[in-house]
Amino acid sequence: MKTPVNYRFYPDSSERSIKFIKLIDRITYFFKSQNDHRFKCDEKEEITLVQLAHIGDMILMLPAIKALKIMTGAKISLAVSSGNFKIATKVPFIDAVYVADAPYFSRDKKISYLKFLDQLRRIKTGILFDVRGDLRNNLFLKLFAKKKIFAGYNVGGGGALLDAELPYVHRGHVSKRINPLFNYLNLPDPVFSEYWEPNDLPCDPIEGVTLPEKFVLVHLGTGAQARKWPVQNFIQVIKGIALYFPVYVMGVEADLSPDEMTEISLLNNVTNGVGKFSMLQSISIVKKCTLFLGLDSGFSHIAALLYRKIVLIFSGTVNVDEWKPISLYKDQVIIIKETVDCDFTTGCGKLKCSHNICMTRISPHRVSEAVLRNVHEALAINKSEIN
Repeated sequence: MKTPVNYRFYPDSSERSIKFIKLIDRITYFFKSQNDHRFKCDEKEEITLVQLAHIGDMILMLPAIKALKIMTGAKISLAVSSGNFKIATKVPFIDAVYVADAPYFSRDKKISYLKFLDQLRRIKTGILFDVRGDLRNNLFLKLFAKKKIFAGYNVGGGGALLDAELPYVHRGHVSKRINPLFNYLNLPDPVFSEYWEPNDLPCDPIEGVTLPEKFVLVHLGTGAQARKWPVQNFIQVIKGIALYFPVYVMGVEADLSPDEMTEISLLNNVTNGVGKFSMLQSISIVKKCTLFLGLDSGFSHIAALLYRKIVLIFSGTVNVDEWKPISLYKDQVIIIKETVDCDFTTGCGKLKCSHNICMTRISPHRVSEAVLRNVHEALAINKSEIN
């Protein structure tokens, strides 16, 4: 090993697992070849980017992927989970999509390792780049995916399995985790606003639904219990907003109880769209809203790429500077966050939390004030008028 690995582990990672990963690294680095691998852009071979985690992780990659496509002219492929497959296939600058369902990233259903490995065997590419820096990804992609060059990060272990270990920017925003690949390919770092257009994000039209000309969209959902905000708090906020602006509520039925679903449906000046639309249909609604209120979720990142004004209730589970939505114009994203000792400033990394104080300490009054203060500004933003 030429230089010590600057690892990245969440505060709740067990000492046993950290020791195991470091042991594997010591063994594999001992046998690692020091050959210099270099991928030539002018070969125009396929570049495959791997993001096997969740919808928000994939959405955050899209501006950089578009820039990579334009700069290289290469065939650009994406390896994603089956849950992200449909939206990925409709992104215009992605040429091909591979499905790979990693069992260790699944939040709900059980996934077979045999099926996962069979999916990886179908990947055949020139350069394979994984953005996670995870020992498991590095190991399985090394052994089962077909590629000429395997590039990625060593921060979660398995760096010796890579042909090209790229420099990982700690505390950098997730949307820029592809930037070291640009540097590796002798390309400049992309400026997202120069490449990204709201209509790059696919959506499906909804027949028979009439939306108000201006409205606040409230999204109740997030992928982890530790990031949730009480639905009763949301209801208080919705009531306050609805006195002045129409409100459209979205999410899935699992986000709330039957009684809460009924209560929202009966509110004046409020439309309850929870559980009614597909992901791609829901995007078309987000595209029309004046302001988006939600949690740390894939939809908050979708709203950002649609140039929506956003008020975001953010938990202490991850680092806000790394995981907040992309800002494509000044003050686009307003973060409401409560700092607590147990977030360790890096984020605690928990998906479940018994007390959830980083969220429960955020009052409905604080959120309502932020929404009403910013919705007027959102009305004045030219890019809020996107067809």
